[in-house]
Amino acid sequence: MSKHSVPACKQTLRAAKTPVALAVAAIYSLVPALVVAQEKQQEPVEHIVITSEQMVSPSVVVTDPKQPRQPLPANDAADFLKTIPGFNVIRKGGVSGDPTFRSMAASRLTIMSDDSLVLGGCNSRMDPPTAYITPHNYDVIRVIKGPQSVLYLPAQATVLFERENYRLTETTLRGQLGMTWARFGRFDTELDVTAGTTDGYARVTANQAQGNDYKDGDGKAINSQYQRWSYQTELAWTPTDDTSVIVSFGRSDGEAAYADRSMDGALFDRTSKGLKVRHDDLTNWLKRIEFSVTDTYVDHVMDNYSLRDFSPSMMMPNPSAMNPDRDTQTYRLTGELSWAPAWLAVVGVDASDNQHSNRMSMNQPLMPYQAKPRLPDADFAQQGLFVEVTYQPNAALRLHAGLRQDRWQTEDLRAMLMKTMQQKVVNPTFGATRDERLHSGFVRAEVQQQAHTLYMGLGHAERFPDYWELIGKARGSETSASAFFTDIERTDQLDLGWLYRSGQLNAELALYFGAIDNFILLEQQSMMGPETVRNIDAQIWGGEASLGYQWTEQLHLQATLAVSRGSNITDARDLAQQAPTELRFAADYEWHDWRLGALWRLVDGQDRFAPKQGTIVGLDSTATAGFGVLSINAQRQLAQGWTLHLGIDNLLDKSYQEHLSRQASAIPGYVASERVNEPGRVAWARATYSF
Repeated sequence: MSKHSVPACKQTLRAAKTPVALAVAAIYSLVPALVVAQEKQQEPVEHIVITSEQMVSPSVVVTDPKQPRQPLPANDAADFLKTIPGFNVIRKGGVSGDPTFRSMAASRLTIMSDDSLVLGGCNSRMDPPTAYITPHNYDVIRVIKGPQSVLYLPAQATVLFERENYRLTETTLRGQLGMTWARFGRFDTELDVTAGTTDGYARVTANQAQGNDYKDGDGKAINSQYQRWSYQTELAWTPTDDTSVIVSFGRSDGEAAYADRSMDGALFDRTSKGLKVRHDDLTNWLKRIEFSVTDTYVDHVMDNYSLRDFSPSMMMPNPSAMNPDRDTQTYRLTGELSWAPAWLAVVGVDASDNQHSNRMSMNQPLMPYQAKPRLPDADFAQQGLFVEVTYQPNAALRLHAGLRQDRWQTEDLRAMLMKTMQQKVVNPTFGATRDERLHSGFVRAEVQQQAHTLYMGLGHAERFPDYWELIGKARGSETSASAFFTDIERTDQLDLGWLYRSGQLNAELALYFGAIDNFILLEQQSMMGPETVRNIDAQIWGGEASLGYQWTEQLHLQATLAVSRGSNITDARDLAQQAPTELRFAADYEWHDWRLGALWRLVDGQDRFAPKQGTIVGLDSTATAGFGVLSINAQRQLAQGWTLHLGIDNLLDKSYQEHLSRQASAIPGYVASERVNEPGRVAWARATYSF
């Protein structure tokens, strides 16, 4: 993929891919034997191309990441969330987009991987948390809408990537293999294999993916090539049905070209180690106790020479590279208590510590970054205490409530602030510390009457500013060269909705109304320097609606709507980075041995924007036009265990841009546009085998 000699980091990357490639090849070589050994009476696995998601309970959406979906998502977690109404992705290239929910992004979304907090390293958000998560390696993705739980850090949405952990009932070998081919040189392979007995098991998940530069609907190439690989191993001891001890180890890496900036990602090296212990039914009232600890290390490199033709500029006249890293430790202890049939409580503590450092070279040939020491710039520590209670006095009524307290501590370790590549200033908050206590909570009532479920919840969430708001890119406040003392963000939000499940018809409605004190806003003051961080007051409202109808035994129809609005009360203008209204129509038809589907996505134009204002994931620039995109898919169950999925995304080869998208950068050999254009027509095929 590289157009130049491969730097040391890329040699390591490609060498490290070998074990994963060998593992994939070895497992695939077993397929013929597994087909013969598979029991004939095994039930076929149902495979459905997912175009949208519905809530399984009030404020909660659950999806299976192993199921195919349309549009075909990138090989990281952000694109997988787009099938859930309310989610969008801020595109930067072929992968590593930043997810948003109800127009909220970054640490306003809590991203957890098996109870472990996931954080990136790049101070320019080149590697958001979802860039390090491969969804195929998980069993369930669970999304909690709004501040309607205190089991995790308070957020506008909590996204949980989970693996199922349970005792095997007999000696078992099972798994799933998958391969995906798509236009623009995309090729993915993945495997998920579990082998064991009632006493324990071993599980291996692995994935590798690659893609070339894609072209938009006008045939213009976008700097977006990438390659990625990952694997996760688990060893579990399960002496009884009630006890499990799981040790895990994972690695991932990759490289990705970007269309929105002057550097590309040459290294996304992640190493994770974890331990999880669970014991059930300790007493009549203590139903479960669970403990987990995880250490995750992220080593990231960005440069301007590995994945593009080097072009000298005033800011970077020489080949340059930056190498941030972050080491994160996550701890969690929870207990489930039920002292009466109508009561259930979850109590627990959690904590996280992360240390961030950086090193860089403005002349890589003469002064390589590998020879320079890492300079720590910030330490963060968090400890949380929470309790969440459910009371169900009868079958028609369920009440939920929760309280949480977090203690946040951080220290500014930067002696100097690099405002531009050529300008450094003394840091006025060097050595300063913060020690804050935050309080969050919620109450929610759910009423069920036959096919109807109504719910209403009121939540309060306090969010400590994240690394990118306090430290990243040496941003300053309105009164200081440093943004280290940016105020805590406080949200009060009302969530209410309706679910209807009855025979042929399924419907749901989720609405939210929120007031945010000290909303953390970024504002661009100059083209060359970093943004200014401000606290403002804001209001948000919107919601999602879904309607599904089984028209005939063969035909299913579905429509979804997502709306989000925001107002900047302090400046008396629209709140920046608001997603436009989106409507989706989907149809699914069974025809003989085939299942045929179509998706029509309609996005309204957006004229509610605030130029030069935004968040750490992007700034507003101009209004955008609306668009419609038509996609089709088909699937067929082949031999036992085998399923074939086919699709064409953007069937009409439309050229369009999402409103929430990064501004395109001028890159030699590519045609620049206002925003990063979406891919044109993409034909794809996916084959899976389950055994």
